[in-house]
Amino acid sequence: YRDMYDESMDGLHAKLIKNSSPDGLSYISELTPRPKGSYESLDKMDHLACFTGGLLALGAYTDPLGLESKRAQRDLKVAKALTYTCYQMYARMPLGIAPESVTFTEKTDKDFIPHIKYYILRPETVESLYILHTLTGDPVYREWGWEIFQAIDYHCKRTVGFASLKDVTDNSNTDAKDRFDDKMESFFLSETLKYLYLLFDPDSDIDILNKHVFNTEAHPFKIFPR
Repeated sequence: YRDMYDESMDGLHAKLIKNSSPDGLSYISELTPRPKGSYESLDKMDHLACFTGGLLALGAYTDPLGLESKRAQRDLKVAKALTYTCYQMYARMPLGIAPESVTFTEKTDKDFIPHIKYYILRPETVESLYILHTLTGDPVYREWGWEIFQAIDYHCKRTVGFASLKDVTDNSNTDAKDRFDDKMESFFLSETLKYLYLLFDPDSDIDILNKHVFNTEAHPFKIFPR
């Protein structure tokens, strides 16, 4: 399985990782199938792809060649760069909330513009912030996580629970009911808030390198000793 992972990450670096203009933000492009076995590259990145920073960081820290190996350092560098881009997807929006996806373009003076503008309380960015902070100890990931939490708390919190936003570029009226989609996905509690809590928990017993693994809904399971 490790060999298959490393082969797939080599493909990611070779085919999908690009850098934007003017600021050189790293992002994961998409390949769309075309006739006769060809593919078209799309300069679009979904919020869903923002888990990749944490994935690459974990891969680097568990690389059989060692963390200081060329491959692990490549993956860790890109992990940090992708996570910074995902943070910028929040920071550069008027509400401080990331859209569902962005398009990278050279047609404007901005690195990216919103593609799908709604926000449904997704967890992938804060997942990578948690993993990178846990592995590197760099406090910047807590700073970014706190900014994101404050924006979610301010713009999405309702009388009961938290609501999705229909358009993260609309800051005309924070109390207008038609700005909200009246639903709260289950992953907001199981993933988004949990990763944010763990990001700031100084006494967590979770050991993501040696003792625990998170499933897709961020439930930690103990690793059985060999």
